[in-house]
Amino acid sequence: MSTSFSYRKRTRKAIGLINRMIWRYVRLHIGKKLFGKKYYQKRLNKVELKNATDLKNGILELQGLFIKFGQLMSIMSNVLPKAYGELLESLQDKAPESPLENCKQVLEADLGKPIDQIFKEIPEKPIASASIGQVYKATLLSGEVVAVKVQHQNIKALAEADLTIIKKMLNRVSFFIKVNGMDFVYEQIRKMIMEELDFGKERVSMQIVAENLKDNPRVKVPNVHEDLCSNRVLVTSFEEGVKITNIEQLNNWNLDGEDISRELILAYCKMVLEDGFYHADPHPGNVLVNQQGEIILLDFGAMAVLSEKMRKEIPLLLQAALSQDYDKVLTSLQRMGFIGETSDARKVAKKIVEAFNKFLTNEMEISGFKMTDLKVEDIKGSSIEALLKELSISELTKTIQVPKDWVLLNRTLILVGGISSQIAPELDPVEVIKPYLKSKMMSYDSIKSMLMDAIKKQFKTLLALPSQLNTFLAKANNGELELEIKNDTQKLYAVGQQFMLVLGILASLMFYYLAKEDNWLIGTVLLSLVLLRSVWKNRKKG
Repeated sequence: MSTSFSYRKRTRKAIGLINRMIWRYVRLHIGKKLFGKKYYQKRLNKVELKNATDLKNGILELQGLFIKFGQLMSIMSNVLPKAYGELLESLQDKAPESPLENCKQVLEADLGKPIDQIFKEIPEKPIASASIGQVYKATLLSGEVVAVKVQHQNIKALAEADLTIIKKMLNRVSFFIKVNGMDFVYEQIRKMIMEELDFGKERVSMQIVAENLKDNPRVKVPNVHEDLCSNRVLVTSFEEGVKITNIEQLNNWNLDGEDISRELILAYCKMVLEDGFYHADPHPGNVLVNQQGEIILLDFGAMAVLSEKMRKEIPLLLQAALSQDYDKVLTSLQRMGFIGETSDARKVAKKIVEAFNKFLTNEMEISGFKMTDLKVEDIKGSSIEALLKELSISELTKTIQVPKDWVLLNRTLILVGGISSQIAPELDPVEVIKPYLKSKMMSYDSIKSMLMDAIKKQFKTLLALPSQLNTFLAKANNGELELEIKNDTQKLYAVGQQFMLVLGILASLMFYYLAKEDNWLIGTVLLSLVLLRSVWKNRKKG
């Protein structure tokens, strides 16, 4: 069969699959117009499940890069209904194998030697297979056991052809159904696939992460045999272990799931928050544990960088949110890429921020509440629901964006959180991260800046105190206080209380910088929290 014919046949199959899926949605929407919303809601889940099943089966039939695309879509599925994500996740273990003979041709072409002059033994069957390549457990002439990762023959040409077909499929979908963010997701997945085709890039990534984590004896990255590597071949030390979610084996080895989960979370804190360069595909097949309880990271084809801009802006966003400075909140969100660049997008975003703030401060009980507890029922009848009714879908899709940094980070956090929930269901990852942030974040300039800005704001308030006091006394002399007396007295008392807290914070900071003792730093943090609480409490009363 010729390549051109194969390409035409694959295109027809792919477009035919998409046409069937679209037709089901079109019929459903026609039914909604004719028979009403209840008819639509009753059949929507069934249609989505049918389409998701057909999509999965079609991907398995087409194979090639379609499998890789489906895998990535499952973990970047912010734009897809739940049914699609769940079914596409099962593609993780469905990649086809190539015959060893084909792989030998790639090895000999890239390494410049006959296979028997490189390896003492290489088995017929790989230990793992993926859409781009497969891995063998082989033995070098020296007797060392190694992992040999080799690309499928002609995979680059197939990748280009399949990505062109996939783009045509998405264009067909977009013609009938507007899905905001689909083009962005496609471009990110295309970029990730092309990067994964370069094993030289993966080799460098492994070495960088190994260097960054060298002080952590609980996390291992395989050693690279540089003289046996190319853009299509990657040879590393072979690391024995089981999937991190193999709870039965962990128990047999007397390993503590909570201990392992903590080590994994802290390793990702280091990679993301300190290094800004992290392993972005930590599904259980890529994260092993050995009998000594060491965590082994595999497959560095999907790496991500958290930009300096994003890392610096997160604390500034926190500062703006704490001080209820909506303009700064919006500016931070815009700099981070969550809000469109137009003035209209900013206006819509401001409405959303204000509505959400009103919802949190006036329309729900905050005590003991966690953001993860928020349900759709809580929003019904609130200012958020009223705003969503006021805004059109087009306004929202032009306003809210998902920046590349966040897409990849969100995917990684979901995967790490999923591992933690399986091996340590009682462990709260937030409680693991808190001490880490306490020890690391106060050294960041942005956090110090946040604290100093809060102190400056309080001094501005204090400078305005004499004029407020004069106004208060003038009203008293003129008999104009009436019902304002209690309120103004409380305000003055609050300003005095906040003045004392500011002095305490300044003194604590001074002693911390002079003595470098953590007790003073802890005191600064505690006084700052009390100050923020006082400002928040009296703002609401005002």
